[in-house]
Amino acid sequence: MKKVIVSVDSAADLPRDIAEKYDIKVMPMCVVVQNEMFRDGVDINAEAIFGYVEKNGEIPKTSAVSPGEYMDYFEPLMKEGSVVHLSFCAELSSTHRNAKLASARLGEIYAIDTRNLAGGISLLALKACKMRDRGCGAEEIMLEMKRLIPKARVSYLLDDIGFLAKSGRCSAAAAFGAGLLSVRPCAAMVDGKIEVIKKYRGKSKAVRLQYASEQLENNGNIDFETAFIYHSGVPGNELATVEAMLRQAGFKNVITAETGCMISLHSGKNAMGVHFLVK
Repeated sequence: MKKVIVSVDSAADLPRDIAEKYDIKVMPMCVVVQNEMFRDGVDINAEAIFGYVEKNGEIPKTSAVSPGEYMDYFEPLMKEGSVVHLSFCAELSSTHRNAKLASARLGEIYAIDTRNLAGGISLLALKACKMRDRGCGAEEIMLEMKRLIPKARVSYLLDDIGFLAKSGRCSAAAAFGAGLLSVRPCAAMVDGKIEVIKKYRGKSKAVRLQYASEQLENNGNIDFETAFIYHSGVPGNELATVEAMLRQAGFKNVITAETGCMISLHSGKNAMGVHFLVK
């Protein structure tokens, strides 16, 4: 049986040490700043994004990875084996479509629309690696990934709604009202789209704990193998408290990761997300 290569788009925000530990390949997505192209996690990071927005008052653009770029990325991997590639949500970007075009030309590549981002991709990748290490083939892994896609629970508590407004995800008026009332929205992936599903009021620390607790309370039959805590500048003591809460709830592994460019372009500073799968 051919070796299986597990691959993700950089919107997975997979920590480098985790990617190296599990031998997960990462395709950098693209950010355009003043007409110059940068690769997410390679040439630019979230800190640079925030600095640019503070200075210029505008959100950088994203650019889909082209079919040709995917072909250049996939070809060396194909020399090692069959590729299972977990794509960023097709409803938010054309990157998946372009990965599919490249895979159609090359063969031996299973490009899967995760309909998700961040932990919704990373958690699938870890499951795929576990199957790979058990000797499962690429097609079997692909089928299991498609079964698991609806099981992902991905959301973020935003410290403010400004970045969503500037990126066109909500109206400027709604953003102004949210800021005026100290509202902290919770944005979640729902059927492949980003939607504000709840609005919290209160101080950041208390609201973050409430949000994390409610993610556990509102989801039954949780897969307690792994949870991700994603954040964009949340204080370490608060992250430690949330991690302790998740471990006490029963999670065997809790991985804390910083948001990359693709997520930070919408979440802004001091956002936090708790991501996991249900059975």
